[in-house]
Formats: sequence, structure tokens, C-alpha cells
Amino acid sequence: MTTRIPRNARRVYYATEIVARDGRRVAGREQRSTTFREARDFLDRLGVPGGVAVWNGGSRNGNHDALATRHADGSWTQLNRFTGNWEALD
Repeated sequence: MTTRIPRNARRVYYATEIVARDGRRVAGREQRSTTFREARDFLDRLGVPGGVAVWNGGSRNGNHDALATRHADGSWTQLNRFTGNWEALD
């Protein structure tokens, strides 16, 4: 599925599949999305472990920040920015 990202988008979500090769974790398929839900659905449809990060174009540094992780069993965890802990995502 291809998502058209507007040129002036201030926030882009990256869903990335995590693949293990030769004992190392490397990135597999990736999709850019305009919403977190769309990025999460991409990994759920694939049925693979992975992560969702957000790129904030409006921020000064423009870095990717981790938001959530999909585990091999299909469960999701999200990063709580206040505590720095990973918590279960409903």
C-alpha cells in the first residue's frame, strides 16, 4: 500500500519490519504513513515484529523518535515519555 505524504507534512510515521539475519537485527520492509493507526495496521497485516517511529518536521532537530513496538506474538508496547518505560498498548 502506498501512502502519499504531503510535502509540507510536519509529522510522518515510519513502520519498519524487524528481520533477524545471521544473528543481527536489520530493517526489512518499511512504510511511511500520515497516521499512527495506518502505520500500526501495516505491521499487523504483515504479522511481523517491528516498530513505529515518528519524524517531527516541525522540530528543530527533525529526528526519528520511537513510539511503539510490535512483538512476534502480536502484542504492542508503547514508550511512556514521562517515565521512559515501555508499557502495554491496548
